[in-house]
Amino acid sequence: DGARVLVAPPGEQLSVGVLQTELTTEGLVAGARKAVVLVVGFIQDGKTVACSDGAIAATMFTATPSVDSLYRETSYGQVSWQADTDGNGKPDVFRVAINDAGNDCDNATWRTLADGAATAAGVNLGLYQHRLYVLPSTVACSWSGYAQVGCGSNCWAMVATCERGDVYAHELGHNLGLYHSSFDLDNDGAIDGTCPWGSWPGGGQYCDDSDVMGISTNVWRQVNGPHKDQMGWISPGGVVTATTAGVYTLGPLETSPTSSGLPVLLRVPRLTTGGDYYVSFRRRIGFDSNMRLDYADSTSIHTRPSTNTLLVRVLADGQTFSDPANGLTITQTSHDATAARVTVSTLSTACGNGVVDPGEECDGGNLAGATCGGCAGTPVCTAACKIDRSECTNGVCDASETCTSCPADCVSSGARCGNGVCEAANGENCITCPSDCAGRQSGKPTARFCCGFGGPNAVGCDPTRCGTCTTQSGSVCCGDGICNGTETSASCGRDCAR
Repeated sequence: DGARVLVAPPGEQLSVGVLQTELTTEGLVAGARKAVVLVVGFIQDGKTVACSDGAIAATMFTATPSVDSLYRETSYGQVSWQADTDGNGKPDVFRVAINDAGNDCDNATWRTLADGAATAAGVNLGLYQHRLYVLPSTVACSWSGYAQVGCGSNCWAMVATCERGDVYAHELGHNLGLYHSSFDLDNDGAIDGTCPWGSWPGGGQYCDDSDVMGISTNVWRQVNGPHKDQMGWISPGGVVTATTAGVYTLGPLETSPTSSGLPVLLRVPRLTTGGDYYVSFRRRIGFDSNMRLDYADSTSIHTRPSTNTLLVRVLADGQTFSDPANGLTITQTSHDATAARVTVSTLSTACGNGVVDPGEECDGGNLAGATCGGCAGTPVCTAACKIDRSECTNGVCDASETCTSCPADCVSSGARCGNGVCEAANGENCITCPSDCAGRQSGKPTARFCCGFGGPNAVGCDPTRCGTCTTQSGSVCCGDGICNGTETSASCGRDCAR
């Protein structure tokens, strides 16, 4: 059904996001979002939400911090969550009771019943782009958040932990089109199986908790650089592309580039493997004040190959990230309270310089001693400085090749007439393949079948076609046109004329 369900490990109060995938489009996400909050109670088993309506309204709309104030800051003032869409002077938080029990996690039914109860109470649900259902924490669900992704103006999201504002923000982030923020420390383009912060659900799936789209730690924080770029929140001057090697100055990602006058995101193209690195400088200011110290005053390097953002490295001053495959390094040279200086260097070990550098198997004509092994061909160096051995085999068992040294050429399930080898064990003979087998041993270890040369096409030992044929032990064949070995004019007049 497109949903992901992850469970927090025993003893840890970790909140996880569960998402239902919808068709998403990318572009500027801006404006006042209209959301209604339905606080759901269950009549049949008496389950209720512990938080008051006022506390939920504060978490969502009116307090500092709140979901509204977080999105205002992380979007540089471009996204907000409108508290009073119906215009009655109160935040749009409504408590409803449904005739069901919270023991089966039938969330689709719960949403339908909650909508019906709200409508019966006079709530005009047609006013809203988002319906946020707050559930009791005791419902029988393995998630604490569940939402659609990229659903435009007809969205739903659910939370089962009323006191955690970062869960509200996470699930509504899915509605806007954001996926999870993950780790990829080995930079292989796949989410890591583990997370250095602990045994978290999903391994590295939620590990980048510098972003509210990571795991819930009950700490407010902004979204990361590639997520801001995806939402279109960074002004054109706030994003620069490293077209040449050099030093680039980045303002803190938390600060609007229009106010600081500095770019906040550096794109570094990966010319060999494709895509970009997204480089940003993070500080513990604003909603990032309680961000994990590991990210603070450091440069974060992300990729975004498809849905999730992937954090591949965090650099403090003097630390360098190297990517030999793409021929570049990224170094945080220095920083202060207002900016970080980031050096992008083209490696002298770039593919194409004729030198086999770390991460390369070859370079141009320099094959670094690579051979085709026991096959007679020659390997080729690709444009990515990797050895290509597809030219090593040609389908012919050449003179220097054996079944052991080059099985690709010499071991076959069928004969190949015309390759110069009489493959008798696979059915070739003087009749079926004269070009390979005329006058040659027919796969018999102790005798040869004489092949007559009674015309342009050699034929096998068929007396009706070429007269009496003889077989004899040894390395000679009467009838092959050569007088050799023990043949005499008496024993093989055909070959040895008197």
